[in-house]
Amino acid sequence: MSLTSCGSKASLLSSSGRNATFSIDPDGPFSLTAARSSVMRWAPVARYGHDDGPLVIGAIADDDLAPLAITATQERPDGPVDITTTGTGSPERARAQAARILSLDHSGAGLAAVAGHDPAVGAVLAAHPGRRPILFPSVYEAAAWAVISPRIGKARAATLTRRIAAEHGTRTAGVDCFPTPAALLGIEAIPGLPAEKVRRLHGVARAALDGELDADRLRALGPDGARAALRRVRGIGEFWASGIWLRACGVVDEWPEEPLATAALARLHGRDPADYDDPAVLGAATAPLAPYRTWIAFLLRITQA
Repeated sequence: MSLTSCGSKASLLSSSGRNATFSIDPDGPFSLTAARSSVMRWAPVARYGHDDGPLVIGAIADDDLAPLAITATQERPDGPVDITTTGTGSPERARAQAARILSLDHSGAGLAAVAGHDPAVGAVLAAHPGRRPILFPSVYEAAAWAVISPRIGKARAATLTRRIAAEHGTRTAGVDCFPTPAALLGIEAIPGLPAEKVRRLHGVARAALDGELDADRLRALGPDGARAALRRVRGIGEFWASGIWLRACGVVDEWPEEPLATAALARLHGRDPADYDDPAVLGAATAPLAPYRTWIAFLLRITQA
């Protein structure tokens, strides 16, 4: 059976019980080694990072909201990515979720043209070949992070999230998945988190169970509609509604209202970051980066900021 995702060709190689194995042929540059580096450096998913062996990421599945493990290997940069999913839901939905997390659901073939339009950005792309954004494992988990992390720092939030997964989640394929929404609703207290944040986590869980945090639904709503829907979840404000939209839904071409990325772009262009406070100036500077503005902002944020 052949499956096609936007920008990549995917084939189902085998499916047995809870496991399914796919091969995804990236369209454009992609390096799993670079993806592993991004995982290790990004607090929300750093617990899945390690130096060698397959990359294994735990997630809550988009379809049945059950634990899902995604194991990815790649023998050579830009070569096929072999993915095994371990879960109880649809293999096709698991494959699509894995592709979204690794940003394999879009073509990267046009990055060479972007490099030609903006040589300074092109030099960064050349220095980090195949580095695409790593996304939150699910919108639900992104919303939970948005509740846990404010005002306590990324390192402490990462420690708390790791502990919550170990104590209340499910170990699948050697990794601890975050608790399912049903399991999260059953947690009455979390050491290190105030009661209000626990109540907000319960709100996130209920939103997930009601289908309000489905990635396909949010993408169908578009940028404004998705942000408005996310803001209706208790504890999710404007900042994190945008963050969840950009780093969990698979957005490729929207420049974020992210001061560090914008400052990095300004410095790369030899400009004062204050120059890009003007929306017209910023728009002119980012227009040549289309249709990969979100991807470029991610790259600059982690390599230049």
